[in-house]
Amino acid sequence: MANGFFSEEKLAEIRDRSSILEIVSDYVTLKKTGKNHRGLCPFHSEKTPSFMVNEEKQIFHCFGCGEGGDVFAFLMKAGNFTFPQAAEELARRYGVKLPSQDLSPSQKKEMAERETLFQINEIASNYFYDLLMRRGEGEEGRTYLAQRGISEEVISAHRVGYSTDRWDGLVRHLQEKKVSLELAAKLGLIFPKKRGEDSTQREGRRAGPAGWYDAFRGRILFPIFDVHQRIVGFGGRVIRQGQPKYLNSPESSLYHKGEILYGLHVAKRSIPEKDCVILVEGYFDLLTLHQYGLKHSVATSGTALTVQHVHTLKRYTKNIITVFDADPAGIQATLRSLPLFIEEGITGRTIALPEGEDPDGYLRKRGLEDFEKKIAGSVSLMDFFFDALMRRHDVKSIDGRISAAEEGAALVGKISDQIRRDFYLKALAERLDLQESSVREMLRSSSHPPRKGQVDLRQRLVDKDFPKSEQMVVRIMAHRPELVPVVSEERILREFESPILQKLGEELVALYQKKGKLDVAQILGSLEGDLQRRLREFLFQSDGLEGGLHEEILKDCIDKIRGSRLKKDEKELLRRIQESEERRGGEGLEALLTERQKLARREKGSWKGGLRKG
Repeated sequence: MANGFFSEEKLAEIRDRSSILEIVSDYVTLKKTGKNHRGLCPFHSEKTPSFMVNEEKQIFHCFGCGEGGDVFAFLMKAGNFTFPQAAEELARRYGVKLPSQDLSPSQKKEMAERETLFQINEIASNYFYDLLMRRGEGEEGRTYLAQRGISEEVISAHRVGYSTDRWDGLVRHLQEKKVSLELAAKLGLIFPKKRGEDSTQREGRRAGPAGWYDAFRGRILFPIFDVHQRIVGFGGRVIRQGQPKYLNSPESSLYHKGEILYGLHVAKRSIPEKDCVILVEGYFDLLTLHQYGLKHSVATSGTALTVQHVHTLKRYTKNIITVFDADPAGIQATLRSLPLFIEEGITGRTIALPEGEDPDGYLRKRGLEDFEKKIAGSVSLMDFFFDALMRRHDVKSIDGRISAAEEGAALVGKISDQIRRDFYLKALAERLDLQESSVREMLRSSSHPPRKGQVDLRQRLVDKDFPKSEQMVVRIMAHRPELVPVVSEERILREFESPILQKLGEELVALYQKKGKLDVAQILGSLEGDLQRRLREFLFQSDGLEGGLHEEILKDCIDKIRGSRLKKDEKELLRRIQESEERRGGEGLEALLTERQKLARREKGSWKGGLRKG
């Protein structure tokens, strides 16, 4: 393996035990289409699914952007894993033991620290959860959650916890568990006493061992999971008086706020079933929605919505409904989300709650039936934006209408879909009582760069100039490895016109001769660039190979390749004979005529292939 971290045998064991369908499904909603599964590519923005997974061959390929490979490649790309981290994660998930000698000292240190960080988060979460659910000290937390209507079932599903107002509760627990306090500090769980301070902290409370003290005190704790069910950070809501009201883990090697969505590890199974996701801002908003059975809900975790959040949700569904607080900050958050949806090619919808309400309070006051009516009556984010435009500008004046038209046209112009763009331009013109042609002219006069990540899906990865018969031979080799010896014995690859297909075929023959079989995922790992990309595409092309007459198809292709080569050779030989005859004395003519006789014998050559029986 080119990565050099693990033995080839160990990688093969991990790959054989892993399910690429399970791993990809953590990130993408897939639908079965024949032998493959199809979904929206997680690596570029697209409207028509072009991302394919083949469970049998354990590979993925996107026909839009060209990304592809095996389960290691997917996890590295989608989960931002290094190669050893991806191998470690797959080995852990599928019960493969990795011998430590396969790693260099630096690699072992890196992986060990990352695993330890996850373990520390798990230890902290268990401590907070145990305090809440089993200890007398957690009574205040239990009472608070009961008052907010959160059941034990939801608490358990999300591993909600509680921290007392002690300054050293977690510090002492971590010491009892022999945990490195320095690593715990990297995760923002504890803080060191500042230099120069005495042994006491605010309110007369003594600092923990070695001058460390807890970051989360007197709070309800919300563990934040990634899609692999690992805790990457925490959010904490203060129970009594105190600031800040919400405290969140800092950015770390595990936790990236702009990428993680709170509750997705629970919601990811319900979102595809509903083909819809409800997006809220707060931890309690999320828990209350789940409490009322709306488990296709997620929340941003202590940060504004990002394009990565939208991109992540788009893997599961295109139907995203935002439900932000009905205050000025919530309205601004809704408006700021619109360009992110446009960038990802999604319309997006929103629910307008009564002024001063949030999803948590509204549900508990009005009930599920009323909230579901709100969901059914959600409006597009573009209409919400138009309403805000009308309020923000004095549309009774000419200048106000022009300003609103310019701002609206600038945003509408970013919509890549022409039909949708035309529809909203017309709607904007009608709202402002302007001629549609005038608004369209505003759009034409402004220059807008192409949308980031936009890909022409009509672009094909297979060069259409490749001879079809040569393509078919390589495809048969990939789909029916038992015919590779036939191709080798016929020596047809040396007669290929395409150097790329010839090289690809030679690689397949070499691997088959070395292993006695073709391990598709393994050969993909040994290829790079254009060769790997084209082989992946061939592996997902089954048209023309459904009938089972593969040997007959191979014979026909070989005959066509040979026939084409003979015609070219004959044409070239006749040109050389003609040149020789025109030269004085016919120099070299006899040798050329002998060569023509050999060519004639080649034309009578017969098919030598065939599957070996027994």
